[in-house]
Amino acid sequence: MLRRLLFGLIVLIGLAVVALVVFVATFDAARYRDEIDRWAQAHLGRSLSVQGELRLALWPRLALEAQTVSLGNPPGFTSPALAEIDRLALAVDPLALLSRRLEVDALTLEGVRLHLERRPDGRENWRFDFPPAAGEAKSTVTSPSAPEGAPAAALPLALGRVAVREAYVLWYGGGRERPFVLGPLALEAGPMLPEAPVPLRVTLALSERAQASLEGRLEQWRRAPRWVGRLEVPPFDLRAWLEAQSVALDLPSSALRRVRLASDVQADAAALRLDALELTVDEIALQGRLGVDLPGDRLETSLTGTAYDGSLRLDAGLDDLTGSPHWQGEGRFEGVDVARLLTAVYGKSSLTGQGSVDFALRGRGLTAEEALRSAQGTLRAQVRDGAVQGVDVEQLLRDASAVLRGERPAGGGRGSTTFEELSGSGVLAGGVLRNDDLFGRTALFTVEGAGRVDLIHARLDYRLRLRLAATPQVQRDGPLAVLLGLPIPLEVSGPLAAPSYRVVTEELARDFAKEAIRRRLAPQEERQAQEEQPPVVPAVKEIFRGLIGR
Repeated sequence: MLRRLLFGLIVLIGLAVVALVVFVATFDAARYRDEIDRWAQAHLGRSLSVQGELRLALWPRLALEAQTVSLGNPPGFTSPALAEIDRLALAVDPLALLSRRLEVDALTLEGVRLHLERRPDGRENWRFDFPPAAGEAKSTVTSPSAPEGAPAAALPLALGRVAVREAYVLWYGGGRERPFVLGPLALEAGPMLPEAPVPLRVTLALSERAQASLEGRLEQWRRAPRWVGRLEVPPFDLRAWLEAQSVALDLPSSALRRVRLASDVQADAAALRLDALELTVDEIALQGRLGVDLPGDRLETSLTGTAYDGSLRLDAGLDDLTGSPHWQGEGRFEGVDVARLLTAVYGKSSLTGQGSVDFALRGRGLTAEEALRSAQGTLRAQVRDGAVQGVDVEQLLRDASAVLRGERPAGGGRGSTTFEELSGSGVLAGGVLRNDDLFGRTALFTVEGAGRVDLIHARLDYRLRLRLAATPQVQRDGPLAVLLGLPIPLEVSGPLAAPSYRVVTEELARDFAKEAIRRRLAPQEERQAQEEQPPVVPAVKEIFRGLIGR
């Protein structure tokens, strides 16, 4: 009896194997292409086409391979497909199916192109509007042991290794003529067991030598997915990478040449957090944190670090990331090498020294032009022990003195002017910085004034008043001594890169005449006190006499 049972079992197994072999050998892919597309239309609301070869294999695993697969887009989007896959391979354990378990040993995707787009009306092609029929169909499928009308229990799923190779993400939007391309990307994950964390590693090629990586684990992936891992971006040339994407940068060619990022990462459906963040951009090195509140559509960051031999602190926020972004930030630069900072931003600098800046700003937009035009707030800056390149103020004063004395000015005025302190505060609005309390001090004079800097058109317009210091050196210097006690008007205007400087001699002459008359009409005691002071220069007395005719 036992021998008959064993023989019967062997015959049944043999028949099953033969049936499988016959099924595989006579597998007609054409029959299933339309079925696959109908299933996708019913369950996803999208077309799913297999244009290439569709093959079924029995050994060593039950495997399905499809080539040239595409998942369609809804009407109105730039690309006809949401996803395109050159090759898809799926390997399943057939014995597990007999026990009502779905065990996928390996899922491989090669040559993936994911086309993502957000339209101006807010529609996004990665959001699916599942047809009601799909839900109804699911609810009517029951297992033999389930009560009639009860939803079918899903097969227990065990997914082994998942591999994605040569993947690209293409982003359409922002008025760009061509999509922004991220890739090639690669992904390795698995095994994906129902209650266990899933190891996962994603890499992105940034250049021939630099590859960014995101490595960690995906927890609770079936209920509430949560990612915990580490992000590493080695030093690479971000500028070259952006230029390859046709992104125009209004920055010097030396900017963004060395960028590095490292951070611990935690992410779920509600938030993204970067902790122990380390960011290096050229000569700026920052540490801190960054958090994104996804439901609230808000980003916040707090960073400290070093920049151009000084220190930096920044607290900033960005709201309405997917709509009309608006931002706010406040912080401080301290002890920064001003020339190196300005050269990094503008390509050159006419100012040197050690500077500090406090700022509190807010605005809208993410492009440099949008942010600059909308920015509002206050700034306070101070620079010590520096120089203004392109102007020799002392020579300008000597030329002005020559004009007052009826002599021919030497001309020139180019060179540099060293200073001990230069400070001021301003209000920024509409791309224009207005400053009413400029103050500067040199060994020769002090300066006060007000003006405006048009940051959009890179121009400035200032009206300054200089006063010479009554030092023994100035009192013994004939041309400069003529100007002692007078407010000397100086106009600074023109392009930020090369402004012009002019002493307003006609106004200076009027003030000089008023001072001369005041001295001549002063009481006898005051005139006598002036005579007892150290001699200024004979030329001054001659000017007095010429101005008042005495």
